[in-house]
Amino acid sequence: MLVVFLPFYAFTTYCILKKTPRTMDSVKSCYCDILICSLITPYFFFPTISGFPVGLLRVIGVPTSVQVFIGFVSCFYGYLTSGFIRKSKQLYSKFLYYLFNCTVIIAYLIPPFCNIPEQESAKLFLLQNIPCPTEEFFYTEVFVWTIDKFWYDYLWIATGSIILILFSQVIFYSVCCIYYLYISTAVIISPKTRKYQRSFFLGTVAQVVVPFIFFVMPLASGISFIYFDYYNPALNNSCVLFFSLHGFASTITIALVHNPYRTFLIKTDVSSDGAPYVVNNVRVGMRRLSNRHTEEICGARKVKVW
Repeated sequence: MLVVFLPFYAFTTYCILKKTPRTMDSVKSCYCDILICSLITPYFFFPTISGFPVGLLRVIGVPTSVQVFIGFVSCFYGYLTSGFIRKSKQLYSKFLYYLFNCTVIIAYLIPPFCNIPEQESAKLFLLQNIPCPTEEFFYTEVFVWTIDKFWYDYLWIATGSIILILFSQVIFYSVCCIYYLYISTAVIISPKTRKYQRSFFLGTVAQVVVPFIFFVMPLASGISFIYFDYYNPALNNSCVLFFSLHGFASTITIALVHNPYRTFLIKTDVSSDGAPYVVNNVRVGMRRLSNRHTEEICGARKVKVW
């Protein structure tokens, strides 16, 4: 699947690097989607908290534990870099915002990573819950995060708290954007500027909602498997396949909903058909007509004055 999606990732990465206006820095968080869904792409053995990566980093030999840490950090970093507080001109507010979120994230990740069980004995223990795992369980570097009930409970409570904090911030910023873009008249700006702001806001919403569908469904399924202690290899494979579409959906959405990337995509498609010559001729013709029209107006004014 990586071979199929890689050209789209490469094209979107080029667009983000070369075609992103300064007012659209938030879309750069797409790098985290590319990182998670193409370079890492986790495969889980639900209902246990274990799995292994099947992405490009595994091919080049990056340890599984390192990829797990990178994956978690990149997920939260993608959220932080797309936060609306970035646009605030108050450096003190930005500092407090990032300090609070980074402290919460680090405090959440460090304890379980400092208590990772011995992997071989942990895999033997997991065979009690999943007696017939897929063959990858035996010959790949499966990462078992925990087998202890205390850390199971910790991950449930801590992960739920983190999600609650993040969603509360997202809801707060969304309500603020809707209020200032569609309700409030305190700030007087031109209709054109407000139209651009609303268009960018709707594009950002689409950029978040569409990939979120591919993210929340396998996440909810995984939580259900863990809660009910249910193991089904076919459903696990379906969750991994569906989750891997998350980055692709984010990539396509970014390329289509934001005007600079959409315009560049159309120009690229036109260029591939050999039409730039026609486009350039049309532009030259329009420019000549405009200049001729301007000269006629100026000449008419001179005659009238004379």
